[in-house]
Amino acid sequence: MANRIIKREHGGNVGEISRRYGIDEDKIIDFSANINPLGYPPWLKETIIKEFDSVLNYPDIDSFDLVSELSKYHDVDKSSIVVGNGSTEFIYSIPLAFKPPKALIVTPAFSEYEKGLRMAGAEVSYFQADEKSDFSVDIDCFCKRLEEGFDIVYLCNPANPTGVLISKDELCRVIACAGKTGTLVVIDEAFIDFVEEESVKKEILKFSNLIVLRSMTKFFGIPGLRIGYVIAAPSCAAKMKEKSIPWTVNSLAQKAALKALIDGDYIKATRQYILTERKFLRNALNEISGLNAFKSAANFLLVRIDVEVDLNSTNIRDCLAKEGILIRDCSTFQGMGDRYFRVAVKKHKQNVILIEKLKCIRIHRAR
Repeated sequence: MANRIIKREHGGNVGEISRRYGIDEDKIIDFSANINPLGYPPWLKETIIKEFDSVLNYPDIDSFDLVSELSKYHDVDKSSIVVGNGSTEFIYSIPLAFKPPKALIVTPAFSEYEKGLRMAGAEVSYFQADEKSDFSVDIDCFCKRLEEGFDIVYLCNPANPTGVLISKDELCRVIACAGKTGTLVVIDEAFIDFVEEESVKKEILKFSNLIVLRSMTKFFGIPGLRIGYVIAAPSCAAKMKEKSIPWTVNSLAQKAALKALIDGDYIKATRQYILTERKFLRNALNEISGLNAFKSAANFLLVRIDVEVDLNSTNIRDCLAKEGILIRDCSTFQGMGDRYFRVAVKKHKQNVILIEKLKCIRIHRAR
């Protein structure tokens, strides 16, 4: 597997689709990127304008005010928090800081995990979630696999692109098993804001081998501002700070992120909206013959195309793209074939348009 070509396809390619099909960008509905359908918080633009003169100075190298607010928000010590330019910064900096010779990734997964590990010289192996059980992770089997001896393991919870949630108790079993073999556990909680009660952030007090990745991109609708952070045992956090690049988080991003954390109304409205609209979208997708939308704990749904259907995920993606609808073809994810695609939960009217467009594709069973 050492020479495997890493596919680096992501969602959110609005500009490319606009150029290819001659569709205005503002008329494209992007279901391929899992961003809050409510958009950024209503106060954001005013705050950016108000704080704009801060660009005249270097940003706070330690993001002190933001770290302090994150400490209150998550009820963890400031020494356990490191802020960066999106969580992807840490996906690349963690392997460089800890130099793990052998890595294990729970797949299907975000392609950047593998990319970052290989760039740091790690040998990458995979633990494939079971497709037959809707991509759930067999914890007993996984702990057994850890006995082979890995230096670092990556998993996403809820998982991307499946939306599967591993309970906090089960994750603690994994972290404890990894601790016995000296394995560092990186848990990507980019989508945990929708089920915050299942976060393992507080477990850093118990496990020194735990690093939790968090992102403000999806939940707070600010992917362009690039804010992510790590919650880890102080020793791990200190090592990451020691190896970090200075000034990666700009002043405006720090100000906006700080204010987002105290906007309780926006946070509550987002969780309620996703809960309601995700249920509608899943039910509507499952009413289309030949499609099966999985349960999800995140703001997106994985959809399986029945084997009897004479279209694959790439066919459906291309058909929808011509109509200005973007979905995520999951054939590029490790361990997934061309029978899966992922869609973000959008505003109700947009979700209805997706359903109608899918019906028009005539997803019929091959004869």
